[in-house]
Amino acid sequence: MTRKTIVIALICMMVFTLAACGSNKSGSSSNEPSTGGQTSANAPAAGTDSEELKPEEGAELVLWTIDNEAIQNTAKEFEAKYNVKVKVENVMYWDSIARLTTDGPAGTGADVMAFNHDALGQAVKSGLVLPNDQFEEETKSNMTKQSIDASSFEGTLYGYPFSVFTHALYLNKDLVKDAKLDSWDDIKAFAKQFNDIPNNKFGFMYEAGTMNYNYEWMSGNGGYVFGNNGTDKNDIGINNEGAVKGMEFFRSLKEILPLDLSDLTADVKNGLWEQGKVAINMDGTWKATDYKKLPFEVGLIPLPAMPGGAEPLPFSGVTSFYVTAYTKYPNASRLLAHFLTTKESLLKHYEATGIIAPYAGFENEEKVQSDEIMQGFLKQVANTQVMPNIPEMKYFWLSVDPVLTEVWNGADIKTTLDKAAANMKASISSAK
Repeated sequence: MTRKTIVIALICMMVFTLAACGSNKSGSSSNEPSTGGQTSANAPAAGTDSEELKPEEGAELVLWTIDNEAIQNTAKEFEAKYNVKVKVENVMYWDSIARLTTDGPAGTGADVMAFNHDALGQAVKSGLVLPNDQFEEETKSNMTKQSIDASSFEGTLYGYPFSVFTHALYLNKDLVKDAKLDSWDDIKAFAKQFNDIPNNKFGFMYEAGTMNYNYEWMSGNGGYVFGNNGTDKNDIGINNEGAVKGMEFFRSLKEILPLDLSDLTADVKNGLWEQGKVAINMDGTWKATDYKKLPFEVGLIPLPAMPGGAEPLPFSGVTSFYVTAYTKYPNASRLLAHFLTTKESLLKHYEATGIIAPYAGFENEEKVQSDEIMQGFLKQVANTQVMPNIPEMKYFWLSVDPVLTEVWNGADIKTTLDKAAANMKASISSAK
C-alpha cells in the first residue's frame, strides 16, 4: 500500500485551506488527507466532551461499516441530535483500508470507517486515519485496556472501540447432549463415535483452511507471530518448536475431519450446521445472534485443553471506528465515531447483533449475565492473544495461510513453517 508523505509546507496550506473553506465539503477542490490538527480558530482542545464539541455547519458524513438495522438506527439518532446527515455505506471491515486508499484521494471516501485493529499500523503509516484526540481521556476511562491497546499505535490512540471478537465452540445441544467435552481428547472421542461421513454428519467441524482458526494451536504451545508482545517485526516465531507442535495438533484433527482442506469452507460448514448435521461448530462472536434463531438449542464453550494440557490461545481482535484523514468535517466525524461507541449505543448493538461491547463493566449487565453464549465468549476472550497491529502483520496472513494445505496433506511441518517464516522475512525486508 502506498504511503502518503506530506511535507510541512503542504500541511500548513491544508490547515489554512480547511479553515477558509469552512463547512462546504464540495467547495474544496483538495482531496489530500487532513493533518488532524485544529481546523478553525475556535477548535476545541483535546479532552473536550461531546456536549462542547460542535459539528461544522452544513456537515454531511459518509460512514463505512457493515450495514444493519442497528447501525441505521444509531445513524438516525445521531442525525436527530446533531442535525448532521449520515450516509451509511456497506463496506466490510477488511475492505475499508484498501478502498480508502483509492477513494480517499478521489474525494469519494468515508469520513468515518470501521476496521479490525490488526490493520491499524498499516492505516497509520499510510496516513489514512486521525488520532482520537478530542475524546481520548473519555475513551480510555470508559473502555477496557485490551480495546484501548488494540486501538492504539506507537502510543497514540486512534480508534473508538466498538466490539471485541474471537471464536469458540458452538454446541448443538440436541446432538451433544451430556457428552464430556473437557479436552480435545474428549472432543475427538465424541466425534469418532458421532461421525457418519457418507451422510455428511460430523461431530466437529470448522473452517480449517485459514490461520485465523488455527493460530491457537501454535500460540498455546509457545508459537507466536512477532516477539515483544507483537511489536518486533524482526522476531518471528511461527516456526519455533511450539509452532511445530501446534501444527502437529492441527494435522491430527484430520482423524475426525477426513476431508480435503478445500472442502472445509465456511459455506459447507454453516450449511451442515444449520441442517443439524454438525454437533460442535468452531466459529466467532459474529454468529451468535443468527445461531440463537436456529431450530435447535445452541450452547457455547471455550476451547478446551489440547493433549498435554496446553490451553489454545485463539486470536482476539477489536473492531473500532476511525476518523479518516480525508474528512472535510473532522469535528462532526469525531462526534459520530464517539456517538457510535457510547455505552448506550454499544448496549443496543449487543442486544441487536450480539457484539461483545468493549466498555468496562459490560460483563455485569443483567442481560449479559443471563446470556449463556455471551458468558462462554467472555471466558474465551480472557484466554486469547490479541492480534498484533504493526503494518507487517499483513505478511503473516499472506505467508502462513497457503502452507496449511501442505501441512494437512502430510508435508514436513518444520520445513513448511521455515518456508513461511522465510517468506515473511523477505516480504518485510523488501517493504523497507
